Amino acid sequence: MNEVSGVGGEMSGIVHKKVTEYIEDFGGIQELQDLELYAKENYVPIVMKDAARFLGFMIAANKPQAILELGTAIGYSALVMAMHGDGQITSVERDEAMQNIALDNIKKKGYENRIHVVLDDCAAFLKKSDQVYDFIFMDAGKSHYREYLDLSLPRLSQEGMILCDNVLYKGLVAEEEVARKHRTNIVNLKDFIRYVHEREDLVVSLLSISDGMLLIRRKNKNV
Repeated sequence: MNEVSGVGGEMSGIVHKKVTEYIEDFGGIQELQDLELYAKENYVPIVMKDAARFLGFMIAANKPQAILELGTAIGYSALVMAMHGDGQITSVERDEAMQNIALDNIKKKGYENRIHVVLDDCAAFLKKSDQVYDFIFMDAGKSHYREYLDLSLPRLSQEGMILCDNVLYKGLVAEEEVARKHRTNIVNLKDFIRYVHEREDLVVSLLSISDGMLLIRRKNKNV
């Protein structure tokens, strides 16, 4: 049976608003405040500050040399990973306009030699890739997380990890009734979470960090 652990949090956002504000008092990533402002002013979704700190910690602690990101947006999370490690990062983005913004941001920050942004559909990229990655950060279409996982696992190194963002979707995965506009995402996320929990070959940790994060690795065969 797979191992499951969770970090408690009061459902609202997902962590209580006052707790989030307290955590953010300790500061974000100073070098990326301009990107945070751009994202806010232009309604571009990027990882929240506490999620960014956790992502950076994971990179610093595990030191992956080959990293794959599914969903680049403006390059914020790719830059977070680059700033906390020394590995090579491949980031996949299907929107050409967004890719160009990300490339510009990456160049301005001086990481163009370590972050490579590929214009492609995430599933299509995974199907044709033969690269093995030590860390995969999943932050693309939430409805496709199960497909992305199945395609990612053959590309994951034996001790590698997968981190998925936004899996609790503003806490809506815990609700019985959801608005029609969110229904497809919620149904598919619930299916994805159930699917990974039921897999005997995976160790899973569902975390109430930010909008919900899911950490996945292969089970040690010697355990």
